[in-house]
Formats: sequence, C-alpha cells, structure tokens
Amino acid sequence: MGLKKYIIGSLLLAIAVCGYTFSIAPGDFKIQVAEFTIMLPIAVWVALPMLILLTLTIIHILFYGLKNYFTIKAITKDSEAVVSLINKRLLNETSTETFQNPNFKEIGSVLKQLDINVSDSNFSSEDKNITKAVDQTFVIKSGKYIPSKELKLEESNPLMVDNTKNRITLDDNYALEVVKSPEKYSQEIIKFAFLKVVESKSMTSIKKVITELTFDNTMAKALLKKDCTENPEFAMTNDLILTVLKKVKFSNEELIEIIKDYKKSMSPDQLIKLFEDLIQEKEEYTTAYLYVLAEFEMVDEMRDILVNSATNEYVAFKALVDLKDAGKHIYSVDALSYK
Repeated sequence: MGLKKYIIGSLLLAIAVCGYTFSIAPGDFKIQVAEFTIMLPIAVWVALPMLILLTLTIIHILFYGLKNYFTIKAITKDSEAVVSLINKRLLNETSTETFQNPNFKEIGSVLKQLDINVSDSNFSSEDKNITKAVDQTFVIKSGKYIPSKELKLEESNPLMVDNTKNRITLDDNYALEVVKSPEKYSQEIIKFAFLKVVESKSMTSIKKVITELTFDNTMAKALLKKDCTENPEFAMTNDLILTVLKKVKFSNEELIEIIKDYKKSMSPDQLIKLFEDLIQEKEEYTTAYLYVLAEFEMVDEMRDILVNSATNEYVAFKALVDLKDAGKHIYSVDALSYK
C-alpha cells in the first residue's frame, strides 16, 4: 500500500469511528491535570489516539523511507565509483575514488592495488567508458598511435608512454622533434626517440641535438657506432665525441670495442689525439689509451706511461713493450690479455 493511500484510509477510519462514537455518545469529557483543563467531545477523545498513532506511523515511515533512500543512493554512487575505478585501472591511472558502503570500501581498496589487463580483444561491456578504455589499450598494444587529445592521460602514465613511443616509431620526424626538446619529456622517451633518430636520420641532423641531451651507455654506443660508419666529412669532430664520452661512464673494455670501430674510419693521428685528450680528464681510461698506442706501434709513448705505473698495473701492455724491445713484433695487443 502506498503512503498516500494509507494516510487517506487511516483518516477515513478515524472520521468513521469519530462519527459513530458521536452518534452514541454526543457528550463532552473533561481531563484536568493540576491547573490545566481540557474538554473535548467524547468522539474526539476516541479518535485522538488513532490520529496520534497515524502521525507517529507516518513519521516512522518517512524516517526509514528517507534512510533507505540515502542508502540506495549511496550504493548507486558506490557502484558508479567502482565502474569509474575499473576504468581508471584499465588505463593505469591512479584513482581517488571514495566509497561509503563498507563492502564497497573493501572492493575499492583491492581494485586500487590491482593492474587490470584484458587479454581478449572481443571484450565487451555495457559501460561505454570501460569499452573505450579497453579498445584504446588494444590499439596502443598493437603499435598504433592515438592522438593525445583523445587519450587524455598524464604523460607519465605507462599507456601514454607506450603511445608516445608508437608515434616515435611511426614518425621519425616527430622523434627528432622530441630530442630537440628534452625538457618536455622523460628520459625514457628521450632515449627511445634518440635511438630512433640514430637509426633513421643523418649525422648532420643528429649532431645538432647532442650537446643538450643526457646520455646513457646505450645511447652513446648507438651514436658512436653510427658515427664510425659515416663519411669523415659528416662525422663528429673529436670535440663532439669527447662531449659524448664525458656524459657517460664506459668500461675500458667498452671503449676498446669503440676504438676497433673507429679504427676503420678515423685516421691514426685523430684517434690517438682523441684518447690523449680523453685521459687528461678521465685517467681511468688509460687502458683504452694504451690500446690505441699499441695498435699503432707507439711503443715509446706506451713506455712513458708504463714507467710510472704500479707493478701490477697494465701487465699485458708491459709484456707487449718487452716483446717489442726484444724484436718480437709478431705479437699484438689482442694476442695478450689486457683486461
């Protein structure tokens, strides 16, 4: 029964009882409490408890109806928050959703700690936002690019990072634009874009962006590997190579591999001068410098360095110098262990 019908029915019953009582007892009845006196018809006194009970009943119904309304509203809001949370987790976003219902709070707490990945590309959902999020995820995983205005994620979001990498892979001109503005991107993106630039652009373009970049070993190796295959006319100068080498920390073994590559394209004088300048600032690369000198039979220069070294230092190079002094020129530094 609806509340409206209940009220009307109760009032009609009260009126009927009141009318019947008046017909059989038309008189009045007085109640006195201390100095307070109230006199009402008997029929009214009979109907009054019914009206009081009706009023209390209506208040009770309204109270619990309102309570139930807010409970349902809170559950609805929490349900929407769960859907929003799932959508955000699909997009690797951090969620700030709050919940009112204790059960939903537990569900929300668990969901916030999970990475949600959909493996079936035929996934479907009645919620358009979740379907869109899943579709975007699969598009990015397939190597395609979604314009940033459509994706609307923070630059640090893993999906956004992958999406930017996709654009770099598909557009080497964009890759070059990225490395030209390193202050706008994370080092991960800069590195990815730089490796793409090294792969696809000429050294003429690359040389213009080197000084402003932060390098790691992978980036430096890729650059130097490309440079050593370039026509000397377009290759990097010693000063620019030194700039790159000062930005990273190679082992001597790594530098020796670079020396072997540069030996094919760089003149002996240029290569010797490069490492001569390098050890002026990074003495720890003396082994690599000795390797260069040994490659070009610069025995006297090697001896000048080795004479001031400790007994257990550069043993292989000392042995090589001794062999050269003994007239045994068939030995090379690669035949000995210089590590």
